[in-house]
Amino acid sequence: MQALSRSRALVPVKQKTSEMFAAFAKSLSSERVSVREIVDALGDRGLGVLIAIFAIPNVFPSTVPFGNVLTGIPVIVLSLQLMLGFERLILPDFIGRRTIDSSWLKRAAPTVVTLFGFVERLLRPRLGFMTTARAERWVGILLFLLSILSTLPIPFGHQIPAFAIILIGLGLIEGDGISILAGAVIGALGLVTLVLLVIGIVHGAHRLLHIHSLRHWLQTH
Repeated sequence: MQALSRSRALVPVKQKTSEMFAAFAKSLSSERVSVREIVDALGDRGLGVLIAIFAIPNVFPSTVPFGNVLTGIPVIVLSLQLMLGFERLILPDFIGRRTIDSSWLKRAAPTVVTLFGFVERLLRPRLGFMTTARAERWVGILLFLLSILSTLPIPFGHQIPAFAIILIGLGLIEGDGISILAGAVIGALGLVTLVLLVIGIVHGAHRLLHIHSLRHWLQTH
């Protein structure tokens, strides 16, 4: 397992994360790259970037059945450690050893960089109390809840929580409390949307069952 520093991950830096990620993707020469290599390349920002990267696929409709579950589990693991106040974050081997096709990462890099770059232009160190060690526990609780929502296999129910996770991850990287608050608000909207989706699905299933029962009754009487 690999330990990641929490305190330094919250220190704002001059070079943008999008620039670092673009340079890393461009430098890849092997066929596959591990998650641990990505974290090592991004240094102190590894935690926030890792959270954001795993959340990005869940912003889009999954082309793989339950694909959002696979990408959501690492965020659950990392946010749980934040929530429990671990002095050092541990990157489990089952996450660190996971590899990604380098050619795919290079193709995806422009999209990732564009997304990071767009959000980064809006970020700067603000509301420092939101990025203190004590606040990390509350951020961890929020991320834990959102990561669970983003892994639920409900069509179109995980995109909004995943976007909220990205904002929080970038907020941690840039030390921007407003970004974290924005992620919390968007996450709350995602929760409301998810609840409405579940209610709609349950209501639709109930109506179908009622119609089926009515047809069966009419056929037997």
